[in-house]
Formats: sequence, C-alpha cells, structure tokens
Amino acid sequence: MSTLFDLLPAESDETVDNINQEMLRKGKILFPEKFFIFGTGKIDAQVIVVGESPGLPDADSEKPFMGPVGQLLEKILKAIGLEREKCYLTNVVKFISPGDEITPDILKFFIPYLHREMLAVKPKLIISLGNTPTKALLNTKKAISQIRGEFYDYQGIKLMPTFNPAYILRDPSKKREIWEDMKLIKEYLNEK
Repeated sequence: MSTLFDLLPAESDETVDNINQEMLRKGKILFPEKFFIFGTGKIDAQVIVVGESPGLPDADSEKPFMGPVGQLLEKILKAIGLEREKCYLTNVVKFISPGDEITPDILKFFIPYLHREMLAVKPKLIISLGNTPTKALLNTKKAISQIRGEFYDYQGIKLMPTFNPAYILRDPSKKREIWEDMKLIKEYLNEK
C-alpha cells in the first residue's frame, strides 16, 4: 500500500519554510488583521504534536504551546520520555482567535497547509490534541472522546488522538484518560 510520501517526487523541495511563506502570503489577504504563529521545533522530528490554534501566551514568544497549556504539555511529554525540543509542535489554525469561532472557512484555508506540513516533516508519530486537529487529519466527524485511546493511520504514519492539555486544565477528571493515551505512545516509541 503506497502512502502520500511515496507519491511525492524524491527531489521535492517542499519545506516547512516554503509552506509557511505561501500560507502567510495568501493568509494575509484573507485574514489581514491576524498575527500568524507557525509550528516550531525539530524539522525532522519523529513526533509531531498538533493542537487547534495558538493561545494568547503564544503571542509573546511567537511559538505554539506556551503558558500554562505549554507547561502541562511539556510535563506530559517528559513523563513519556519526550523532550519538547525534539518534537515539532504546531496547530491547525495558525493565528490566535480569542473569542472568535474557528469557522469552516478558516479551517478550509488551513487544513491543506496542515497536511503539507505533516508531509514536509515526515514524522513517525502524530499526537493530535483535541477535536479540531483529529477531525482535520482523520477526516472524521467523531468526537475526541469517541476515538481517543487507539492508534490510527495517517498517510502511513501512526496518529494518536487525545485530549488537549487546555481541556485537562479545565476538567482535571480527564487526566487519567490522557495518561492512558500517553502510555500507549510511550510503548509505541519504545518499540521503534
């Protein structure tokens, strides 16, 4: 079974930087008032962590997953032997939208770039945090609570959907479920 990676030409020069430049150029036409915050981390990371959209604490550093959500994510990653610096962290939507709903038009713009970003990094594992990235990557309508806890295939890459740390901060009762998901991730990474 071939994956999307197999269909790309070997000399493809699509890089995360090229994708971001194109996204910014086109995005500033559609969303001129928005400040874009792109993914960061190791460009050839084995693990990508994908969230919904940046939060207000991300604006100062211009990096995703900062502030309390980022601190909790770092603790979670460390607990399974991953360092933030060795992962690639990104969001589906690349701008902060406090109080704004993430509309279907916004998702329609960003989702194709997210798919290209995944292909440019070529990870071994994607950790999808919450409904929006999981629905975008798996093309499903199911809620995260229905599909978390098992691996899925994304273009030949293992994908584990789980709760976003922001959700855990609001509802600590979900800690056990996210920890169960992380243990599965740790087992998978230890097998590799």
